[in-house]
Amino acid sequence: MRLWPFHLFPVLDMNTCFRPLKNVLPIVLFVASVGACNDRTPHTAADSQAAHVAEVVAAGGTVDSILPIVEQLRRFRDGLPHVDTLRHAAAARDVLIQTFLKAVTTNDTSALNRLVIDRSEFAYLYYPTAAISKPPYEAPPQLLWGQILAASNEGIARLLTRVGGKRIELQAVACGTPATTEERNTLHEKCELTVRIAGAEPTRERWFGTILERDGRFKFIGYSNAL
Repeated sequence: MRLWPFHLFPVLDMNTCFRPLKNVLPIVLFVASVGACNDRTPHTAADSQAAHVAEVVAAGGTVDSILPIVEQLRRFRDGLPHVDTLRHAAAARDVLIQTFLKAVTTNDTSALNRLVIDRSEFAYLYYPTAAISKPPYEAPPQLLWGQILAASNEGIARLLTRVGGKRIELQAVACGTPATTEERNTLHEKCELTVRIAGAEPTRERWFGTILERDGRFKFIGYSNAL
């Protein structure tokens, strides 16, 4: 078990890098660590997610870190239907994004909900092989899932308030390269859209979080954004 002082963690896209402390007593708070870096920005999906998780802890979120991750995952899965594939998923990344934009322009929240992974998909398909679930991060599934939901709900609410119902013309999509591979999962991060909103000048922005690709199927992990 590890203890990290949560006051060291900044919010969202971190500006500070540091090393985890070792050989200290476990407590109920979890915060994720980020390896040292030269350009002072997260290098991996896990680094970025660790920064987001830290916000929850700083806001008072708690998790019993005495239990090993395997047991925490078993308890998290209790009562969930087992899944072995992404449901309601798109057959291509561009199709997913186009479907997302159509749902935004029509304020279709039901469609938007179908495009993000659900609790079972998180528990069985994403979390077990995610870097954030392994050392030095070891984010408990219940804390990470809660953070993803909170950040996603806040992000999509901001986006719909700003552009929901407006005409959106997609001109280009650019995601960070290379994509991150975690066994059968491929993570497409930092995707930026070049769009014209209601005929205005084009802008380049991030409107959603990481895209999960698994076995040729695509869904969003969440709608976290910096709007």
